Amino acid sequence: MGGHTLVPDDLADRDLPPLQPYYPTTFLERGVAVPFTTPLLDGTRARPARRTGVELIVPNPSGGRGVYILPWGEIGRFCRPTVHDARLNQKIAGLRSVTPITIRRAARNVAAAGLAGDKAREAARAMEEAEKGERLLTNFLLLMALLDEVEPNARANLQGAYRHTPELEDYARRAVIRIAPMIGQPADSVADTLEALADVLDGIGLRGQTAPPRVPRLLQLLHRVCAEVADWTRRHGTEDVRPYATMVCAVADMTLSCAATTLQDVQALTTDVTDLLRQWLREPGKIVRLAARPEWLLDGWERICLIWTIAADHAARRAALVEMAQLVPVLPREASEWVGNPIDAETPVSFRRNVRLNEDWRTGATVFDLVARNEHLRALAA
Repeated sequence: MGGHTLVPDDLADRDLPPLQPYYPTTFLERGVAVPFTTPLLDGTRARPARRTGVELIVPNPSGGRGVYILPWGEIGRFCRPTVHDARLNQKIAGLRSVTPITIRRAARNVAAAGLAGDKAREAARAMEEAEKGERLLTNFLLLMALLDEVEPNARANLQGAYRHTPELEDYARRAVIRIAPMIGQPADSVADTLEALADVLDGIGLRGQTAPPRVPRLLQLLHRVCAEVADWTRRHGTEDVRPYATMVCAVADMTLSCAATTLQDVQALTTDVTDLLRQWLREPGKIVRLAARPEWLLDGWERICLIWTIAADHAARRAALVEMAQLVPVLPREASEWVGNPIDAETPVSFRRNVRLNEDWRTGATVFDLVARNEHLRALAA
């Protein structure tokens, strides 16, 4: 691969389906960002196919309008994927549902096998352990919130309100036993429900949680990067890159607003854990869908932020802005329904229609260099 420059003309002799317009109305139709390492697959999304299986949405490599829609098994028609990408593609094809969480777990599983390099393997294993810890903490905090509702003064005289102690665990067991008849369930069922809720809410965060979990961390990262892009553009941006920065920041601001609103909606559920248990028993799917909204809104932005973060100098940041503009997700109209306010969902579409993206931003970069860069991004991703 060394010495091969990646340009859109590489696709000229491939038997590909025609380019299709791409303006999804729902997040599921938009698909989930897949962290492939093959350069030509940057920005690819996966979604359920209309009939069966999974299909891939591959952006136009020129940066212009339109996408290629490929069945997952036909990825070889578009490029020669890395071993990492071939394995990840197979795992995605076997998923029962395509969501940001299922794609992230599949990608982490592949990275943990070492197929994206040693650093990505170590990072994937460390993040898997960290998520287990967050899940246990969320379960514990749900128990403590339930205890506060059932016995408001139970922890008043306890030292270290959120430390695991035999006395605190005894109070927690009593809370579960007392709440079970109130919701018409045995105590064991209540405990199981709390564990299921912890699995759904571990990325959201509850009161008493000092270190922010995944979704709040991503919100902080996107907010910081958006501010840095705006500041750098004011200080160092030239006329040719300012449109890219403007578009990236505009969509990022909309995404931040929508994600913060949906995050608050989910966190509001945990203010009354007794009622949350009742809601879960009536309609668990509704809570799962509500808790997933911030993840859908932020899907794809972590990679965009990391591209900016690793840009080491002004030239690299100019190139990063062009690449970021190519990867900015379209906000489906469904986002307006989630937040109850109209949003400008056409910004990326109109930008790509009116501003031709710079096709020379990777001039001189070999496929090997870009694969190595993408593996580095895999090591940095959460």
